[in-house]
Amino acid sequence: MQIICEKLGIKNTCIDLDFMNKYFKSDLLKSGGEIPEGAYNADNMESTVVPFRNGIMLAIAAGLAESRCLDVLVLGNHSGDHTIYPDCRPKFIAGIEDAIFHGTSNNVKVISPFCDITKTDIVKLGKKLGVDFSLTYSCYKGGEKHCGKCGTCQERIEAFHDARVKDPTIYE
Repeated sequence: MQIICEKLGIKNTCIDLDFMNKYFKSDLLKSGGEIPEGAYNADNMESTVVPFRNGIMLAIAAGLAESRCLDVLVLGNHSGDHTIYPDCRPKFIAGIEDAIFHGTSNNVKVISPFCDITKTDIVKLGKKLGVDFSLTYSCYKGGEKHCGKCGTCQERIEAFHDARVKDPTIYE
């Protein structure tokens, strides 16, 4: 993230969300179990839901944006997230967009440009726009390299394959 912010001339602000590890249960948090491997499906990925994660992070980001006189937040959820993650669904996004817009003095807007497209479509668009995919990260296990085995890595591999774009990702 720091590298991308530097390239764009944007200040990178890191906010501690450790309270989520302390109070919430999810396999993506320290409080949870092992991160499941294999393809995304409701059976194996339900344990990776972090309760109201996007709502919490968007609320914090909205407060930060308002404090800094910024007026736009961009969320990177995509249509593949909808079945598993309630706070990635279009209905939630529409509701939080409305709440943040009306709940901030400078009417902060939430933009979710990928909400209705697949990760494959995102790769195709990124290729067209010249995105350096080697600077992007998807792995749920959080290692230095992508594990290549968790659901989001599997989805990433599939998206590059289906988009017919060379995947620059280094997997373990």
